[in-house]
Order: sequence, then C-alpha cells, then structure tokens
Amino acid sequence: MISKKVISDIVSKYSLSNNIEKVKWTITDEKLLIHFINPSKNLSGYIDYRKEIGLKPGDYGIFNTSTLIKMLNILDGDILIDTTSKNGQAIELKMADTNYDIKFNLANPNVTPETPNFNDPALNDESFKVSFNITDEFITRFVKSKDALSELETFTIKTREGFNGEELVFTVGTNITSTIEFVVDDATINESFGPIPFDSNLMKEILKANKDYHSGEIRINPKGIIDVHLHCGNDLYTGYYLVRKQENN
Repeated sequence: MISKKVISDIVSKYSLSNNIEKVKWTITDEKLLIHFINPSKNLSGYIDYRKEIGLKPGDYGIFNTSTLIKMLNILDGDILIDTTSKNGQAIELKMADTNYDIKFNLANPNVTPETPNFNDPALNDESFKVSFNITDEFITRFVKSKDALSELETFTIKTREGFNGEELVFTVGTNITSTIEFVVDDATINESFGPIPFDSNLMKEILKANKDYHSGEIRINPKGIIDVHLHCGNDLYTGYYLVRKQENN
C-alpha cells in the first residue's frame, strides 16, 4: 500500500495544473522516474521518487493526466495500486481504498512525447552563470506579482548594478506593459545579462506545485534557460527547465 497523497503529489508536480497530460512512468526496483515536456516544448523536467510505489518494474504510458487527477481525488488514505497487463504490456492502472475501486486506462509508453536529453551541454553546471536558493519569500513575491498582473504572460530576469553591487532582478510584465519588479536576495552572479523573457504562467505553476519544498535552487543560463530543482521531502525530487520566450513583449 501507498499513501494516496504521495501519488497525488507526484502527479501534480508534473501536471502543473493540466499543462502536461502525456508522460511515461518508468518504474525500477528502487524508484519512479518521470520525464516530461509540455506541448509548446518550452518546459521540460523530471520527477524522481526514490522509493517503491508498488508497481512492477517497467514503463507505463499516461495519456490523460487530468483524468487521473480527478480519479485520485476521490480516494483517501492509503491505497492499493496494481496493473492489468495484456501481451506483456500494462493496459490498466488499478487503485483502491476502502470505498472505491478505480481502473485507469494506460497508453502505449512508446508513443508518449519524446523528452530532451538532460545531459545536453546547455544544461551542464558550467552553462548556468547565476544561482540562488529558493525561499518562501521568493515564492511569495513571484506569485503575488503574477497574481496582481494575472493577464500578463511574460516575466523577465536581468542583472544590474545596485547600491551594494550587482543584483538579480525579476520583473513581471514587459517594456510595453505595467510591471512589478523585485530583487532576489543573496544571488550568486558570475555573468551579467540584459532582460530575458520567460513564461510567467508556467513559472507560477512550478512554484505553486512545489510549495512543500524542503530545499531548492534556481539557476539561470544567460542564453535563455532557467533550471529549477527542489527536494520536496523524504524521497521526492523535482526538476524543471524553462526555455526563454522569443520576444520580450
């Protein structure tokens, strides 16, 4: 058995409020690994749960995550989890608590979206020139700024000279809209750069989905990639790569 909350947390951290529907779950003897990418291909990442969840080793195709979430929502407490297979491939995910028995149809894992190579040189440590630790204050500042300008879909990141040296600035909005900006405390800056635009809706969903984090870091590649990686307690780790928007408007 496994806590329903564990499965729900895992799913919500890649679904990001239904931004991602189709993924492949890879089960080994020791953990669950999910690589994902959104339809626009500007967000990819992984969920790494370093503990057994009760399924046999193999690949499981999930094609309708929003439906899976709705079905999970009616379960409570600890749940039994298993699969039905046909010709060596899992075709149903079965979950049950004391009140409900659920069967969720699985897809062929070979037709789930291809995800990026996370060993790409653009994602190596040396390519990220700015970093800072994620804090409750940062999450609150970003989410409140985005909520205040909810209709705007862009935020920018830049460095600039401040009173106490170079500082990192987040701005929700663009040069042709209303804006809210704030400075990130204690950022490590190894390279200066001008405003880089990113999708503010996706960034907000990443932060909201991981508000139970225990520790985390954000790194920035000035060529236009944000790396957000977090430890969400116990055996759950998440990572997200957000690619810049093409225009700052």
